[in-house]
Amino acid sequence: MYTQCNHCKAIFRVTMKELTAAQGLLRCGECDTIFDAMKSLSTTLPEERRFAPMGNAALTDVAEVAASNKLSTAGFEKGFFSKKEAQAATNKPTFQANTQHYPRRVFTSRLLLTIGITSLVLLLLLQLTYSSRNWLAQYPLTANLTRQLCLSLGCEIRLPRDLQKINLLSRNVYSHPNTPGVLTISLSIQNEAVFAQPYPLVEISFLDKDNNVVALRRFTPGEYIKNFQDEPIQPGVPSELLLNISDPGSEAVRFQFRFM
Repeated sequence: MYTQCNHCKAIFRVTMKELTAAQGLLRCGECDTIFDAMKSLSTTLPEERRFAPMGNAALTDVAEVAASNKLSTAGFEKGFFSKKEAQAATNKPTFQANTQHYPRRVFTSRLLLTIGITSLVLLLLLQLTYSSRNWLAQYPLTANLTRQLCLSLGCEIRLPRDLQKINLLSRNVYSHPNTPGVLTISLSIQNEAVFAQPYPLVEISFLDKDNNVVALRRFTPGEYIKNFQDEPIQPGVPSELLLNISDPGSEAVRFQFRFM
């Protein structure tokens, strides 16, 4: 099989085994140009090289000479073709397998393709993270990264809520040690769900002996957790809450809690 340098038009005899090993890239033995041999690969000599003038005589077919697997300088001596053509035909090209010597346009194309694929993958990951942000924010391994991404993108994370899974472990009421007329209520709660969820509103109501409400107040997470940073309740981890409320007086005989 034959191939031709696209720069100096030198012709080389090659085999498919050699081309496959070199990924189709050759270095011309004449002009040292690296070219894609597959583009000009042919089972016959190119038309412009098949015949050469011999003075005023008829054109001489040199295809048989090439088919002998050796285009030598004898052809030049007999006048079949020029000395440069004969030497180019007998020279073996250098087969390129190192990507560092790819032609500039091949390297540029592959670089642009790599950048395009990388950008597409990053965009896909970003879209997947955005659409799954509520789910990713439930788990400790991905929660911080998801929150940072949403903070940068300006999106909102909504955690799932299941108030029935918030269990009251213990409670205690006592007078505030430093402030008269104020009661301190300590609670211990635990999230029994398999996912993290927001801290609830805590409603405390004081009842009289007839179960009538004599005082009621609702506390937000920022009021019963010190230095609250909008973090969720992690599954299976007890949380201690501390609430201060005005003493409703002797009329109140008991109190109750409700999560909202």
